[in-house]
Amino acid sequence: MTGKYVVSIEDNSSDLLLMKRIFDKEIKGCDLQHIGDGENAIEILGSEDCKHNPPSLILLDIKLPKKNGLEVLRFIRSVKIYDNVPVVILSSSDIPEEIQKAYKLGVNSFVEKPKNYPEFRRQLPAIVNFWLKFNIS
Repeated sequence: MTGKYVVSIEDNSSDLLLMKRIFDKEIKGCDLQHIGDGENAIEILGSEDCKHNPPSLILLDIKLPKKNGLEVLRFIRSVKIYDNVPVVILSSSDIPEEIQKAYKLGVNSFVEKPKNYPEFRRQLPAIVNFWLKFNIS
């Protein structure tokens, strides 16, 4: 996965810390970049720098400050350069209406956030490997 990077749009510092630890130990050759709120995510993903070097995968939380994850997803799917960038929602939400709306807006996968570190440690590498190694787009 050399040269690839994943963007995590996540406001929970504990979840982010766990993600960083998992990337450092389990997911080699792939950098993790963090954006802490929906408004900043739209600004960064809309920048020319990001459009010229788009992420390989976007991990998106639904419950974000300023703009929620569905608003961010709507923006991502409105920008042509991101058409082939998979977006996986990692959320503690299991509200059927939110899940349906996410799929209608073009999310590639909706995954409930693991409840503990061992589960997260198994799940996150599987998600990243699926989208960056095994999936053909």
